[in-house]
Amino acid sequence: MGTPGRCASAVLVMAALCVSHRANAQAPGSAPPTDSSRLAAARSVLEASGAAQSMISAMRAQIPAQKQAMPQLPPEFWDRIEERMVHDTPELVDSIAVLYATSFTIQELRQLVAFYESPVGRRLAEVQPALVTQSSAIGQRWGMRIGAAVGASLSPR
Repeated sequence: MGTPGRCASAVLVMAALCVSHRANAQAPGSAPPTDSSRLAAARSVLEASGAAQSMISAMRAQIPAQKQAMPQLPPEFWDRIEERMVHDTPELVDSIAVLYATSFTIQELRQLVAFYESPVGRRLAEVQPALVTQSSAIGQRWGMRIGAAVGASLSPR
């Protein structure tokens, strides 16, 4: 499956994508909350909001660009990355639940759950993965235009 160095580079890139999408959710130096009800409420927010699915969608949206940037990696690598992201989603949710539990009061978490259980909240949770995927594509095109413009401005005339 390619050289270990190339795979390690790709793993680092995918890890960076995960971090950019809050996979490393616990703040440095912060301790997990001791209030289990707050942590449970935070998990409820994540479940009701579809946050994990939105993040998985965002990471999946990045894979084509990564494939293009690293054509030396076999398709099997990318298939396994995607499978692993889906398989390890509970770990992602646990990490992010800690962030939410330390960032919101129990009352705020309950209000968030109530919002996501409302018709507009359910609608947001329903369309969020597609919005994230489409927003990612828009951001990639935007970044490419900026990169092309900056590159052109640096070219000798």
